[in-house]
Amino acid sequence: MVKTLYSVWIKTDEALPWIEIKGEYLTKSEARKAAEEAINRIKIKIVALPEKRKPIKALAPLRVTR
Repeated sequence: MVKTLYSVWIKTDEALPWIEIKGEYLTKSEARKAAEEAINRIKIKIVALPEKRKPIKALAPLRVTR
């Protein structure tokens, strides 16, 4: 008998890759419960960025060789 095991993947943002939660679960409800617990444990830190950014100046021109 082959058992179907479920894994849990979470996507937080389009710019970030999927995150796999460790573990294999026998039912979808167990996998969903593990995902909810992982989401509830996430700690978020907000970092302030300056509104104006200074452009970076190139120190030397780039040379393209063909």
